[in-house]
Amino acid sequence: MGIKQRRIGVDMKNEIIITYIYHSCYTVETEDLFIIFDYYNGVLNIPEDKEVIFVASHGHDDHYTSEILKVPNMEEKTYILSSDIGSLKKNENIIYIKDNKLSMDQLKSLYSSKNVHFVSENKTYKIKLNNGFNLKVKTFASTDKGVSILLYLDNIEIFHAGDLNYWAWKDNDEVTMKKEYDDFMEEIDKIKKENINIAFFPLDSRLEENYYKGADIFIKEVKPQVFFPMHFGSNEKISLIFKENYIYPKTEVRAIYERNQQVVIDMKD
Repeated sequence: MGIKQRRIGVDMKNEIIITYIYHSCYTVETEDLFIIFDYYNGVLNIPEDKEVIFVASHGHDDHYTSEILKVPNMEEKTYILSSDIGSLKKNENIIYIKDNKLSMDQLKSLYSSKNVHFVSENKTYKIKLNNGFNLKVKTFASTDKGVSILLYLDNIEIFHAGDLNYWAWKDNDEVTMKKEYDDFMEEIDKIKKENINIAFFPLDSRLEENYYKGADIFIKEVKPQVFFPMHFGSNEKISLIFKENYIYPKTEVRAIYERNQQVVIDMKD
């Protein structure tokens, strides 16, 4: 794990750089913004000359770490955190944030900062960034915990599913499987009304032969322009299998080969 500051001087007008960090963490870099989704492990190289936004879809320890609150110049970053992250277990005057212990006073100070924003499901927010830009954020529910989240940039919509998926576990009984499907489709019916350009969505190999079902439904119904798989830990090859076996006329599926893999998207196309 490591979070580093970096200097850059690259002209990125009309380009977006997508970098896979690990598991469900991707970064999205535009000319002015550097957005980090669901970081908990891996190496981040954070530019010093851009507006930095940390997004955490929920508090599971494979989607969130309090390390993001300890980065240099934390007060200059923007944090968009699912409200469940603020509902952590208390033990007298100690609050536990994953493996770290912060005093109540420290936690209150961090969470009351004007740059820390808690979001709940099925709401729309306008969040003012340090550069004056008003970022529109729309949330949807998850089929596990927290939220799935849509960011509206100037000319692009970016969706991160968090733990939203059709959790079709092989040992589910018929009633449970139907409920998992119905809950998933309830959110899909909302999300497909959007015009999503870039989507990050789970391909979880623990679902065994059902690993693809949620992603397949999501792509067919929502029709994002570009689809990036996530939530597969170190099993990157599952994204290659999915890309080879499932082809969609309106969506480009990107396979992941390794950590820190980058994809450059030209927004002029």
